[in-house]
Amino acid sequence: MDGQGCGDFLDSCREVSAFELIIQIAKSKVEVIEILHGYNLPEEDLAENFPNLAKKVQGLPDETSPSA
Repeated sequence: MDGQGCGDFLDSCREVSAFELIIQIAKSKVEVIEILHGYNLPEEDLAENFPNLAKKVQGLPDETSPSA
């Protein structure tokens, strides 16, 4: 499982799973940054400890576009 180096921030498998899910459903990079701040994780930790999530985040728009 990714996130092995996040033991100080994410204390359990359940918390890591919740974190990963929230990042996966994020709709923008801004939203991901807010999530990281909510978990007290530096932005650099995403790429280092969750490389697959970091790749997904790279494809997100900078901001969520308004609904049509």
